[in-house]
Amino acid sequence: MSRPPPLTQYQKNELAHLEPQLRACARTANLDKAKELAAQIQGILRKSGHETRLLQAKNWLSETALEAGNLTFAKMGFEGTMAKSNSRTRINLEATALLAICYLRERNLEKAQELISKAVESIGNITSAERRKQFHRRLVQRLEEEGIVVGLADESGKPLQVDEVDAEAVRLIMSKSEAQILVEMGKAIPQESLDYLKSIRDAYSKRLPAPDQRFLPPPLTKEKKEELGRRASSALKRVAWRALCSTESEIYKAWSQGLSVVYDKKYIAAAIVASFNSVNISATMLAASAAALAVKFGAEFFCEAFAPQGLMIDRNDQS
Repeated sequence: MSRPPPLTQYQKNELAHLEPQLRACARTANLDKAKELAAQIQGILRKSGHETRLLQAKNWLSETALEAGNLTFAKMGFEGTMAKSNSRTRINLEATALLAICYLRERNLEKAQELISKAVESIGNITSAERRKQFHRRLVQRLEEEGIVVGLADESGKPLQVDEVDAEAVRLIMSKSEAQILVEMGKAIPQESLDYLKSIRDAYSKRLPAPDQRFLPPPLTKEKKEELGRRASSALKRVAWRALCSTESEIYKAWSQGLSVVYDKKYIAAAIVASFNSVNISATMLAASAAALAVKFGAEFFCEAFAPQGLMIDRNDQS
């Protein structure tokens, strides 16, 4: 494939405006907006033959579909990127890793493991050891968080009740420190989540060259209650963040008025219950712990610190 011409100043100006907006859509799972932005970017890049940059935009669009729960759309997008890109490129690696997450969410562990192994092999194409370390840590932590959430889902479980979650959250706020709440979360992680964690780590380690083994964070085990709770908290905040932190939501507006308003109307508990019920998580202790931690952190810090982080790296931060 011939190299495309340099971007014109018009293209640079338009992309500087559109690309950050598209990438941000994954945080809010705004698939309709992402489709509009991706179409505009395609119109700017397609005629001049900048296919690689266009594929990056399509990865962002597909990631938004993944976060919005449209797994069919997301899988088609990532598969398309993999088919059209060189297997040694970062774009192909990102699509492979995110496609593995799609299959994890569908509980298709066999297919997810296959793609995890493929992604691990591709990370070896990153020449910088520091960049490989960065990507390994990002990917394995994200995969483990997805495994925790998948293992928590119980379609036969009783839906969470706002009053029960709120009452337990208040008890935790009044009687437990942050570390103690994380321990309680760790205790509440079921065996199914632990099984997913082991399967993910086994698939990851199988294809990882010995020198790169040192790049992985320590494995999560049931004995490490606080660390397990910390990672479960991170995973569950990915589920709850949009419900709590959308600037257009009732809860976010109430939060900005002070915690007394949020307490009185049980906004946090209600938002978390709704988001957890949407993915069939029915453990009251986990929902209450997430609510308690949100209150302890406060709105501004929580929404900034725990915004969902994408797996993909900025174009100017690629090896």
